[in-house]
Amino acid sequence: MERTRWIVVGMDFSDGSIRALEFALEHARTVGANVVCVHAYEDAPGTPAFHDPAQAIGEQLEEVIAQRRPTWSSLRVDPVVRRGAPWEKLANVATELGAELVVVGVDGQRGASREGFLGTVAYRLVTTSPRPVVVVPSRPHLDDGH
Repeated sequence: MERTRWIVVGMDFSDGSIRALEFALEHARTVGANVVCVHAYEDAPGTPAFHDPAQAIGEQLEEVIAQRRPTWSSLRVDPVVRRGAPWEKLANVATELGAELVVVGVDGQRGASREGFLGTVAYRLVTTSPRPVVVVPSRPHLDDGH
């Protein structure tokens, strides 16, 4: 029986995460893998226990996927919403699926100055993930000769 290949991509709806999804889709097409697009969230202090944004986030994920998935491709892209620390949830999903790769974007996320050139999520994922991690910048760096 053939094993299903997976690429996990983190989605926080920023420019960097959109570019990460585009990178993951292209790479998945090239290597014959499927993509799971993961959004993880943490409740803000004082959030009522009955408040669960998962359905609305899932619908937003599906919209983003529909806009980016090539119409000519049979590429499978699944949305996943998890409550918890994003770096932990991305690593958890990657481990659960046996994913080959985790892809995240960066674009001046909060915490970037403390953690170095990466944002907090990317930094923690890179340093703790049991799977290889690709970090995609939010904007392409053009070679302008400088």
